Amino acid sequence: MPTPTRCAAAALAAGLSVCLFGACAAPPAVATTSTFDAGATGDAAAPETAGAKDAAATDAPDAAPGTADAELDGGADGGDGALADGEPAQDIDWSELLDPEDVAAGDIAEPKGPVGDLYAQSAEELYKLDVAKKAFVLVGKWSFDKKAGSVTDIAVDGLGQLFAITHTDLFVCSVANAKCNWLATMPEPYYGLTLVPKGTVEANVDAMIGVSQDGDWTRVTPSGGTAKLTKLGSFGGGWLCSGDAFSVKGIGTFATVKKATGGNDSLAEVDPKTGKIVKILGDTGVKQLFGLAWWDNVVYAFSTDGNAYTLDIATGKAALVAAIATPKGIKWWGAGVSTRAAGQ
Repeated sequence: MPTPTRCAAAALAAGLSVCLFGACAAPPAVATTSTFDAGATGDAAAPETAGAKDAAATDAPDAAPGTADAELDGGADGGDGALADGEPAQDIDWSELLDPEDVAAGDIAEPKGPVGDLYAQSAEELYKLDVAKKAFVLVGKWSFDKKAGSVTDIAVDGLGQLFAITHTDLFVCSVANAKCNWLATMPEPYYGLTLVPKGTVEANVDAMIGVSQDGDWTRVTPSGGTAKLTKLGSFGGGWLCSGDAFSVKGIGTFATVKKATGGNDSLAEVDPKTGKIVKILGDTGVKQLFGLAWWDNVVYAFSTDGNAYTLDIATGKAALVAAIATPKGIKWWGAGVSTRAAGQ
């Protein structure tokens, strides 16, 4: 991975800064203005609601602790925030991050070259697709400091930080071991999640977008422990969300869409500011493409039956990636790639 994500918990505890949504938070000892003022609590999560992706997988089992040296605090058992070496971490409120509007462009140190890796996930596990080695590499089973659930989708920002949503909550997760820390409650379920590059919805930071089954394109901003939802637009034309979208600077914004009448999924180019479909590129020939991402000039799609495909960006046509064996019994629910995967 060209720019590995730093363990946020360890970084803050050690007096270093950590960046989320492109915004960098100072260590706890430094006073900051914050809009991720989620006021995190240990309250039980609301019951999960049924949706399109629920029919394809079972609820996530308890996950094993991660083994990487750098990991987020807490785990499946809601741990005490101990760091990897056994030392207790500071009591970190993950909601206490800088307001994106307060972050100047010059304050964010962006890595050079392509950022991050290509990720695909099921409700229970996170994988990295190593295209060069033609292999899916298990990052880990999802585990949560609290409010565990089935992960419906993921997104990666311009600094390589991964975010995940369940039916009811938003999390920030480690790309080293899939350990997640709670950020906010989601008032509505979203089955597509992406971040759009800075300069589109926000001038200086990436903006998180939730895509509803109806094709609504909604800005997601954690605030006061609950994600603030701001509808920016929708696909339009009677198109619904099939399952995912991605947005990479210099490449564009794309989504898998479908009609309410049924049929195959189609690949669409989308306006990142409003979600409106710019162009239907074509019928993929495949259904239930719940994961969509881009890597090294190739569009990848992942279906709930466990297959991986490449999609022709000109026609939308899907081709099975036969050279890469998918994990046995996997049911893909989503995929994610950095907004700066193209290095721009």
